[in-house]
Amino acid sequence: MTFRLGCNTVLFGMTDLDEALQHVAWAGYDGAELAALPQMADHLQTGQGAAYAGGLRRRAADLGLGLYAIEAATADPARLEAVLRTASELEVPIVAIGSGGKTGDEASFREAVESGGRLAALAGRYGVTLALKPHVGAAVYNTETALRAWGEIGSPHLGLNFDPSHLHRAGEDVAAAARAFAGAGALVHSHFRDCPNRTERGPGTPEQQVPGRGEVDIPAVLRALQESGYGGVLDLEVIGAKGYPLSRAMGVAAETRGYLNRCRQDLD
Repeated sequence: MTFRLGCNTVLFGMTDLDEALQHVAWAGYDGAELAALPQMADHLQTGQGAAYAGGLRRRAADLGLGLYAIEAATADPARLEAVLRTASELEVPIVAIGSGGKTGDEASFREAVESGGRLAALAGRYGVTLALKPHVGAAVYNTETALRAWGEIGSPHLGLNFDPSHLHRAGEDVAAAARAFAGAGALVHSHFRDCPNRTERGPGTPEQQVPGRGEVDIPAVLRALQESGYGGVLDLEVIGAKGYPLSRAMGVAAETRGYLNRCRQDLD
């Protein structure tokens, strides 16, 4: 089972979407995840209708790129609905979100589950699946809370987004987490990156997020995903590069693609 390799355009937050997609293609990726992140990379224009969607689909196709997902990272229903509508117009199947809330607070977790159920129903209207990511500090932050939230929401329009860096910083055995997510049938997407250690508040510098540079045993995680039946997308999601020159961001993208492609070959 072969993984498809994608790159989130948040890595190219210093430029516009057209140039970001061009660099994702030059780096050799199979596809892209579009960043709809106002503070880091607001690459997605919502409310533009069929002409915008058709033009963007053609541009991606001309570059040989699939459009794998959109990262919205919002729980605001109005903003999320605009993203979902545009995802439907673009025929993008996945929209990535977080839970919000606070780690270790049951009331916060319950609120996240209730909100997730409402948002999943909204996604269902547009034929889109939400990918909920465990996030350090949030109500959903590790394997236990992720699987519990997914089970309690119980919607076919919401699954889990697997991010090795957040699970590593939550103290998890990341390969075991991969088996748990995929084995439960909950895994619909993966934001894929490394991190330098378990104690950093964030995932580290953009270079430290490159798979193979940090503490996460990337080959073991990929093997666990494969053995558990996940054959979907691994989307590189590197944050913090908005102030970089474009050439430096391209180095991060290209190094990651080369490393993950080699790992992918070793699994075949």
